Amino acid sequence: MREYRLTEMDVKLSDVGEVESSMSRATRRPVWDRTLSAAVAKAFACKTLRHTHWCKIKGRRVERAAFVGVAPAQHIALYAYETLLVKLTQARKEYVASVRAGRFRSDNSPETAGDHFAVAWASEVWRKLEELVPKGETDQALPLHSNGTDLVAVAAQDKALIEHYLSDKQIGKARKQSPLELDLNAQIAGMLAGQKVDLHVGIARAGEGLPALSA
Repeated sequence: MREYRLTEMDVKLSDVGEVESSMSRATRRPVWDRTLSAAVAKAFACKTLRHTHWCKIKGRRVERAAFVGVAPAQHIALYAYETLLVKLTQARKEYVASVRAGRFRSDNSPETAGDHFAVAWASEVWRKLEELVPKGETDQALPLHSNGTDLVAVAAQDKALIEHYLSDKQIGKARKQSPLELDLNAQIAGMLAGQKVDLHVGIARAGEGLPALSA
């Protein structure tokens, strides 16, 4: 470290990285998509960003979700997000079709009801992720007999590293989101559907395992 004039912060920052999703949209990602990425990022102690850029392959601007975290957290978060996004997109599509067919009631349009359904679905899956992700008991970086303060310190350190990593990058301010009008029927349906998503053990902050997700 002395030879190359590296500080302890430089060494720790080498563990921070950014990954972006291969999934993109030609328009701004809907609220339910962004809700899902935020839920996954929170569960894995990452920061989620909206990455908008020109895609040469598609010949237009696209938006993707990106995750910044302390390795390997950002990679696990990306895997979980992409896997869950496929399931959520399909679940929303089926719900919208059911509203159109009259199998579910809503005072809103089928598409709007689908948005409310998807937001509730993502929120419910976040709760399941929070229960599944280890809270320090199996983290090799923590002492064997931890009273919980070590975990708080690690979480605070990771957050500080991520903020330091992003400090010299140009990041636009998040726009204020208009609150969704309450559609209780759609929200209940979304919560019930989200509860059926099965998240298997295998997710770990410092582990190599990836989550196995099924509906």
